[in-house]
Amino acid sequence: MSYQQGFSLIQLFISTLLGLMLSAALLSILYSVIVSNALRHSIETIQENAALALYFLSTDLINIGFSSCFEQANGKISITSTGAIAEFLVEHQSIQGQINQYKRSDAIRFVAVLEAGSELRQDMATTHASIDLVAVNGVKQQQELLITDCNNADVFKVSAIWRARLSHDARHNIDANLSVKYTKGALVYPLSLVSYKLARGVGGHTGLYRKVNPGNFQEMIPNVSQMRIEYGMRSALGEGVNYHSADDVDDFSTVVSLRIILLLHSTDPVLRKKMFYQDVYDRRIQAVDWRFYKKYQLLITLRNSPDVLG
Repeated sequence: MSYQQGFSLIQLFISTLLGLMLSAALLSILYSVIVSNALRHSIETIQENAALALYFLSTDLINIGFSSCFEQANGKISITSTGAIAEFLVEHQSIQGQINQYKRSDAIRFVAVLEAGSELRQDMATTHASIDLVAVNGVKQQQELLITDCNNADVFKVSAIWRARLSHDARHNIDANLSVKYTKGALVYPLSLVSYKLARGVGGHTGLYRKVNPGNFQEMIPNVSQMRIEYGMRSALGEGVNYHSADDVDDFSTVVSLRIILLLHSTDPVLRKKMFYQDVYDRRIQAVDWRFYKKYQLLITLRNSPDVLG
């Protein structure tokens, strides 16, 4: 009679232990892959968000101070409008900087040309004559516009529109007359009052918000922890540019460049331990959570600044 020999208890125990060890190793490898992929995805998302933020900021900021032809100084600009943009220009020139508005982050408001202009179809007969444009390009009644021939410029409010002809009577302006009779080929641009700030988003995290004219703030980029804005002015000797906070700038018309510093973070905790990072004030900070943080910087030369144009 033959007997079938089975595994002993020790052999079963050893095989089970080896199986558990193999499973643990596989789970550890799988966990490392998941964590690594999550971190890589978060870094890529942060980089994409930073690129978008810097794109929107640079596109808007580069048009600060536009009052004539690009890259050409304007000798005179007259303001006849009674609207909000005109009031802002009278009080703040083109920029209003605000520091420590939300979580030690700065904010900024400025006037810029964001849309394409339209040419005059024919000469103005008088300084109070209507402005006949080639195309209105979405111009609306009571919108504030800039008209310029590269030597003169006026800011006025549209009181009425008939076809492509704009009137600017004294109902919405200080005076119905512009400073000069503009001729065929002069350009008309819609003006925009743009604001950027940080605020708490829907998900509870701080994001970068933008507002144009009297509309509501819209979240442009999520997960922006901090924003610092510095204003560059030429040194007393005219050599080099020194950067200051908004509170240290007496005359924003002398600003030649802006330095924007953003701190972004990942949406979810993706690290195994709390990281150290440099904040927008160049301080070494240990994170309070397991999210990934990274700082980005944007330098914009204000090409319409008189100190840049010389």
